[in-house]
Amino acid sequence: MRNWKLESKILSRALKLSEKVYDESMYGVDDLYRIKDIVHSVDQNHWDSKKWLADEFHKFYGFHTGKFYVVGGWYGMMAYQLRLKWPGSRMNIISADCDPMCEEYAWELFGDYDIDFRTKDINEEEDLSPYSAIINTSCEHMEQEDLHAIIKKKDPQAWIAFQTNNYKDLNSHINCWPTAQLFAESLNLKWVACVKTLKLNDFNRFMVIGK
Repeated sequence: MRNWKLESKILSRALKLSEKVYDESMYGVDDLYRIKDIVHSVDQNHWDSKKWLADEFHKFYGFHTGKFYVVGGWYGMMAYQLRLKWPGSRMNIISADCDPMCEEYAWELFGDYDIDFRTKDINEEEDLSPYSAIINTSCEHMEQEDLHAIIKKKDPQAWIAFQTNNYKDLNSHINCWPTAQLFAESLNLKWVACVKTLKLNDFNRFMVIGK
């Protein structure tokens, strides 16, 4: 069931953040494209696809403790959806992105949800073994070899929950797949728990959960 009151609060924050970016542009901080970025980060497609992952992963990871690492966390929507499913303080949720502005804006959008937002390039992480799960909904933006490196760095018993899509019209989408099954096979996992497709307005989103 959707929590309209909660969604309205986040959307209101996104509007205020967009207004802030616009105001700062008048004083020499020319970052107006961020306004579109912020709006897209809380639009229906992103909201639904991130909530979908959190809902599905919750069926497999039933513990109340652990440490989740969100790769390419952008402005924090994925980490926020995970926190709604795992609200206890014993679940540590980290959301990392290589863009420092993502960390700044994520704190403004979701700073009161006990999420650790960081500026970090996943390729610079030497060891992912401390984490219970690696969450990556940005696979379409990453080289395949980088996805394999992430899987190799994690603990063998740690979960992965990855998403990509079949939307090739953006230059930044360098790793799209025609089907969820082909995406799953490309990851070379030892055990696959879930392979699913979410049909959105203009494209399909694919998800793989496994170890």
